[in-house]
Amino acid sequence: MGEVTRKIKSRLGMMIKTLSLFFATVMLTQAVSLEINIAYQKTTHLGHPYGGPGGIYFEIKDIEPLIPYWVQYSYDLKVWHDLYNFGNFGTNTTSPIFHWYELPPDKCFFRIIEKF
Repeated sequence: MGEVTRKIKSRLGMMIKTLSLFFATVMLTQAVSLEINIAYQKTTHLGHPYGGPGGIYFEIKDIEPLIPYWVQYSYDLKVWHDLYNFGNFGTNTTSPIFHWYELPPDKCFFRIIEKF
């Protein structure tokens, strides 16, 4: 009975070490960040608007190169709709500007996901 207990403790210790290494690796991995920036329409010194209308654009950081990503939006965090898909050779990128009339009319949430 003593040898069986020793083997169980040995395997349990090995599993704990393996799980600890796995969790340490997961915690060291950086998550992709999505920053929303507002672009305002330009105006002359008299206050007349010119150029393109305002909108938003996304700065995306810490992505894996050569993997496709999607920026999605949702009104209720249950149903997600695709807004923009992209891939990149680097780890940071900036999306094109999305004008206000191209965006959902109500308040919504944005997220970024990997698409395979």
